[in-house]
Amino acid sequence: MKDLTQGNIYKVFIFFAIPLVLSGLLSQAYGVINTMIAGKFLGEDGIAAIGSTNSFTELISSVFWGFSAGFSVFVARLFGAKDYAEMKTSIYSNCIFMAITIFAIAVSAVILILPIFSFLKVDAGIYRDAAIYYRVYLLGLIFIIFNNTGVLIMNALGMSSYPLKMSILSTIMNICGNIFAVTVLKAGVLGIALSSVLSAVVVDICYFIKLKQSFKELNLRPAERLFDIESVKRSFRYSLPGMFQQSALYFTSLWIAPLINGISASATAAYSVTLKIYEINAKNYQNSTKTLSTYTAQCIGAGKFDQIKKGVFVGFLQANLFLLPVLAVCLIFSKEICRAFFPADYSGEAFQYTLDYVRYFLPFIVFNLVNSLFHGFYRGTGTMGILIFVTCVGAISNIIFSEIFTPLKGIYGIYLGLVLSWVTEAVITGILYFRGHWQKRLVKEIHKTSPDTVISFKTNK
Repeated sequence: MKDLTQGNIYKVFIFFAIPLVLSGLLSQAYGVINTMIAGKFLGEDGIAAIGSTNSFTELISSVFWGFSAGFSVFVARLFGAKDYAEMKTSIYSNCIFMAITIFAIAVSAVILILPIFSFLKVDAGIYRDAAIYYRVYLLGLIFIIFNNTGVLIMNALGMSSYPLKMSILSTIMNICGNIFAVTVLKAGVLGIALSSVLSAVVVDICYFIKLKQSFKELNLRPAERLFDIESVKRSFRYSLPGMFQQSALYFTSLWIAPLINGISASATAAYSVTLKIYEINAKNYQNSTKTLSTYTAQCIGAGKFDQIKKGVFVGFLQANLFLLPVLAVCLIFSKEICRAFFPADYSGEAFQYTLDYVRYFLPFIVFNLVNSLFHGFYRGTGTMGILIFVTCVGAISNIIFSEIFTPLKGIYGIYLGLVLSWVTEAVITGILYFRGHWQKRLVKEIHKTSPDTVISFKTNK
């Protein structure tokens, strides 16, 4: 476990972020290779079957990722304040609450498959395979989500290196499992879904063992009870806004999914691939900005308010350091990268749509870097009202622009809507930060519980 508020901030950020970024790269490597395997062995329809329901399953996942991100900030504050007993109670209670809720929602979503597929406009030609993947993935969703929860808890405790080890394990298991399932067992999309779930189960067990060891290092006694509803309520201040924020992001994807599926199966396949290429770039800075979120929360817990602003500056430099080299490779080798997702002799619409996205739309991802940085910052400060506002700005603008341009430009209208939403949110987010709205909100929130706390945001040189 590590206190991020101690030592040289540049070294702290880099050494904490490197495992996060590498972990994210491995996670994306699995996702990319997973899509490649589907494309090479199952063709365009295989990619489309897996990708056609992603918007819905990711919406469910995002709610609980937001919940995890929220209560992990609370955990980081408790860790910074050295309130370890409350920290342990919060972790156990919130995880149990999540498990029960996820299971109930997943089962309900499986039962309601027909209306959900109707809303998503799943193509009749891929319906069977899409249904198989959807059912298996959803029933194993509890384990998949807890992989991310484990990462966030470890980060909150300053242990970013352990998630890297788990990412290595998960990636190896997933890739080997997918190849075996598709080539040897001939299990198709069923094999890909089962491989994802089984690897998630193994990683969850490892996270639980590591967490138990960490509590032992802090000399914490066994909890009198594993579930405390009051502890869940206390962390809800951080969790509920995070849930709303993540839901808003993926609600946009759910809204846009029928637009994409309604264009053609080629458009659906192309969009599935472009998401993987986007994530190859985005996850680099998104994972690096988790450093800023943890750092800021620990600073507040320790009462070191003067260190917060410098963290934003260092976080921005760090995020660009991890993004720009990867983006440059994608642009220089755009054709080769896109070709890797499709059969060797395929040069149809899906391939061209993907290539055009990388060449003409992906460079604008630098605006989304700004958005991600401030999302992490506002989550760390606990000023979730601002986070929700800027997220809604991005989500609503994406929907509006996509609805306007998709009937005119097809899949390119989807790409254009996404880019314009990045730019819109980045401009508004920057204005809110430099005008100091977050400072006023943070002071108000802290003085509610600790009115005598002296708060200064003046940065020490």
